[in-house]
Amino acid sequence: MAPFRWPLPLNNVMLATDVGARKPMCATDWDVIASILSTVFGTNERKVVLTGRACRERLNLILNKYLEDDKKALKR
Repeated sequence: MAPFRWPLPLNNVMLATDVGARKPMCATDWDVIASILSTVFGTNERKVVLTGRACRERLNLILNKYLEDDKKALKR
């Protein structure tokens, strides 16, 4: 099975919404978020298996990109 590549912006929004609602503090909280999103993103034909670490890293990537773009906008 190929890894999940977060193909749609909607996937990022759903991740951020779920993290905002649950406010994870430990690895088990991230695993709960991953299991919920795995069922939402998967279909009968294509199963999706996310890990808590993958969700945490994706959110950190999104936040770092936002901060980088914000700094560039402020310099203009």
